[in-house]
Amino acid sequence: MSLLHQNSMSGKNVPNWVSILRVVLGVCLIYKGIDFIQHKEVLVSYIEQSKALKNFAWSVNFLPWIHIIGGFMILVGLFTRLMSLIQIPILLGAVVFVNLQDAAKVAQSDLPFSFLMLVLVIVFFIEGGGYMSLDNAVRKPINNGSGEQLADA
Repeated sequence: MSLLHQNSMSGKNVPNWVSILRVVLGVCLIYKGIDFIQHKEVLVSYIEQSKALKNFAWSVNFLPWIHIIGGFMILVGLFTRLMSLIQIPILLGAVVFVNLQDAAKVAQSDLPFSFLMLVLVIVFFIEGGGYMSLDNAVRKPINNGSGEQLADA
């Protein structure tokens, strides 16, 4: 597994329906980023209510854009592993520090949505973009100097 390169077998053993999940994950991340831009006070209140996140109040301006840019890159399948790696700490913080505290308000909780997005981001960090992605279409497999493709990156 490599963040920036792929080996010759990358994505060929991944079913096509996984690409649909990748697109859905990208759309959900973009939606959440736009939602945080439109309702910035909700994001600020999440950070202010959590003792662990109070030191990250400066990130209120960056988090929505990280979701939007990362969601778009995951949606099209470009640098899928790298964008998933960037999303993991954000979604982990959302699940652990924000949504678990709001678990008492089950009807209003985003815990299942956040947890599902976290699981999908971890899956795409491990699996990559798959066969139907820009990663597969644009980037070339790693070659060793003699023109042969390396089996493992």
